[in-house]
Amino acid sequence: MNVTTAGRVSRSFLATWFAVLGGIGAWLVHLTYAASVVELACEHPGWIWTIHGVTAVTALVTVVAIAMSAALVRESSDPESAGTRSGQIRFLGLMGLLVGGINLALILLEGSFAIFLRPCA
Repeated sequence: MNVTTAGRVSRSFLATWFAVLGGIGAWLVHLTYAASVVELACEHPGWIWTIHGVTAVTALVTVVAIAMSAALVRESSDPESAGTRSGQIRFLGLMGLLVGGINLALILLEGSFAIFLRPCA
């Protein structure tokens, strides 16, 4: 993401909040879908691939949110404690990096049950 694109992230209300909270939404979608289909996947093993697909899509959404958060951090020049708009943007970017990283780990760990564990045993 170049500097002009990064500058657009903080000027857009929705883009800023997607950068911060997009990983949470993706994790909730993944958790809800996986919990909804796990019994169906046990009865019909072909459904397990849908869980893999949802894991890939939600992980990708989370990675995009993390990249947008990194752009927020890069574009801000003031420290978080400065109390300026740039400092606030930096804080939101750092929070988005932390939240996105945690949610990406949750998505990948939940998705790994289909590979490493036997969910129907």
